[in-house]
Amino acid sequence: MTAVQAQQPIPLLDNFEAIAPRIAAAPHVGLFLDFDGTISRIVPVPQDAEVDSDITAPLQALADRPEFTVSIVSGRALADVRERAGLENAIYVGNHGLEIEARDVRFREPDAEALRRELRCLLLQLKLALSETDGLEIEDKGLTLSVHFRRVAEQLQDWTRSVTCSTVSRSRSFACREGKMVLEVFPRVDWHKGRAVKWITREVLPSSPLLIYLGDDISDEDAFAAIHEGITIRVGGLSDTAAQYSLPDVAAVGLFLKWLDHAKPHASRANLQRAGR
Repeated sequence: MTAVQAQQPIPLLDNFEAIAPRIAAAPHVGLFLDFDGTISRIVPVPQDAEVDSDITAPLQALADRPEFTVSIVSGRALADVRERAGLENAIYVGNHGLEIEARDVRFREPDAEALRRELRCLLLQLKLALSETDGLEIEDKGLTLSVHFRRVAEQLQDWTRSVTCSTVSRSRSFACREGKMVLEVFPRVDWHKGRAVKWITREVLPSSPLLIYLGDDISDEDAFAAIHEGITIRVGGLSDTAAQYSLPDVAAVGLFLKWLDHAKPHASRANLQRAGR
């Protein structure tokens, strides 16, 4: 993870007026949102996750506006998060930034791509080492792995962490990082969510956009650190963060998105016609 300056974020629900002028004046807004824990509530079984019912409509409304570009940035595989989000007119970022699909643009981090075969071997080693662990799920995401232990008995969770990390440490090509009841196994390449945000800003967005990033987990800290002039929002948790602002939970994200739609004036009919909307 990128080295960041940790701080106590400002509660955003009480401070919308602090960011309203910047949003109203921005020529374009690049809105980046993590999936699990940000627009989808954390659930015991990862396959059951879906966009929160109070977020679907306001998020689609923003994605339909020419003044916004919405990107869903997830640790999930890109195809998985696209299917779950089901959002039209969106950019999708999977595997913590290692894969990006934006309109007619497709990106895969080349060094991570080259490690696919080695990752498959590591997957088999982890399955052997953890085969007797009830409630454990190892998710193969093509470019990364996720070892989910939320349903593992509490007395076995430290053992699961130890075995997973020691198995991964024997590989020079991969590293292990803990998230919310999950161990992420990822290639040792110079790429993360923050680099992905910069790539999208450079390759896809109009010039001089205002960037807004919402995320809830440690991998989102790389994005918070990368967005120097934008608005960064940590969802949930009380720990220090590089984000400027905080929202308490997924429900508050829904309120923020509804407010955002009103805070940014809609384009005139002439601008809509020029944008082809």
